[in-house]
Amino acid sequence: MKKGNVLFYALLILVSSVAMGAKKPPKNNKSAVGNSKWSIGLGMEVADFYSPKLDKLSTFKKPIWFGPRLTMWRNFNSSVALGLDLGSYAFSSKLDDATLPPVNTYNLLYSGLAAYKFNNGYILKEDAAVAPYLFVKLQGTWAKSPVFQDNVNGFGIPIGAGINFKIANNVAFNVNGGYNFGIKNNEDHIFFGAGLMLDLGKGKEVAAPVDTVVATPVDTDGDGIYDIDDACPEVPGLAQFNGCPDTDGYGVEYSEDECPTVAGLAEFNGCPDTDGDGIIDAKDACPEVKGVAKFGGCPDPDRDGDGIVNDKDLCPDVAGAFSAQGCPDKDGDGVADAQDKCPDVAGPASNKGCPELKEEVKKKLAFAAKNIMFETGKAVIKPSSYKILDEVASILNEFSYYDVNIDGHTDNVGDDAFNLKLSQERAAAAMAYLTKKGVSASRMVATGYGETKPQADNKTAAGRAANRRVEFNLIFK
Repeated sequence: MKKGNVLFYALLILVSSVAMGAKKPPKNNKSAVGNSKWSIGLGMEVADFYSPKLDKLSTFKKPIWFGPRLTMWRNFNSSVALGLDLGSYAFSSKLDDATLPPVNTYNLLYSGLAAYKFNNGYILKEDAAVAPYLFVKLQGTWAKSPVFQDNVNGFGIPIGAGINFKIANNVAFNVNGGYNFGIKNNEDHIFFGAGLMLDLGKGKEVAAPVDTVVATPVDTDGDGIYDIDDACPEVPGLAQFNGCPDTDGYGVEYSEDECPTVAGLAEFNGCPDTDGDGIIDAKDACPEVKGVAKFGGCPDPDRDGDGIVNDKDLCPDVAGAFSAQGCPDKDGDGVADAQDKCPDVAGPASNKGCPELKEEVKKKLAFAAKNIMFETGKAVIKPSSYKILDEVASILNEFSYYDVNIDGHTDNVGDDAFNLKLSQERAAAAMAYLTKKGVSASRMVATGYGETKPQADNKTAAGRAANRRVEFNLIFK
């Protein structure tokens, strides 16, 4: 037989197998192995490469290959199975030259399989103890050459036959053998295998039907539910309640409805809960207002538990102080934290909860505004003014809950644009000095107003001197 024709005959076997096998895999758990939906096999296989070369049966001489074989079958019907094989051969052979060591190597085999089974109900019974089959494979191989250790991929077409000898309902002893036609990098050889086949998913045995006398069903209450299935056979009812009625039409069976004449909820055994607070109306002192069980279904009169009833509490859900009408007041000054510009330091409400500046502090800031000296026509602070600015920094660090506007002003002598620029630069210079003394720059804003905001008459020397100033105005954050 030419190797080129082998594939044709293999496919012919597969097609004819499908045509002959019309039955699905039987669910009888007594059927032979190989007739459930899935079968798995594990065994050993021996391959003889010597006999085909001599054209005569002279098995088990060198070279002999052997190794494990794993098989998975998908039984599409009682005649045909398709599957996958995975195996390996170990090879050992002595060379003609006795001075050289034996050659030892191995290869991997992977193949697709089509099988035609004789225990298909046509040829043999499905539960036959001896179940023969024919098979054809398309087999790929991979190996390393013994000498050069090169990767070699091959292809062959094995055909053969096997027999499953039933051991138990889902276990069989399997023997098989056949001939491999080498197509590429693959020599002709014969092979023999043995192992176990295991069926997966066998069905339960179905008991034979028993002839019974069918009685005419009776429906006494005429609700469409026969008395044998009707829990209330003399009262028309609903199928969902096994024939019993739902008087108020709200989805709760009459016998289990604690309020059968009033529409209610199943979770409350058919009773209503108008306000949805989880307390049925019959036990709710305030049935139309959500409440809590502790107060008989009425709302908690003091939700935040601060001793101030909800109607008088400006913050009924957050515990607060009496002095702040129930709202939080950390510093206890009677100004609620939400309105307190200084929530951590007590201060009067008139000053938005912040401490009022002492008169002495105000005087120091006013003195600083008139006595910070700069180089003439420049924004350079004279050293004689450092002590005054140090005192301003000390005040700002003490009253950290205030921000400060640093405003620069000039007299009207000189160019207006120059005076505006000079006033801005001097305010910025004062801010830079205070920053070095630990006052955060984020608390300060420096602005120059030039000659636009005089506080004295620029016609006199004293008035012009008073107008040349840097003011420090404390503001709330």
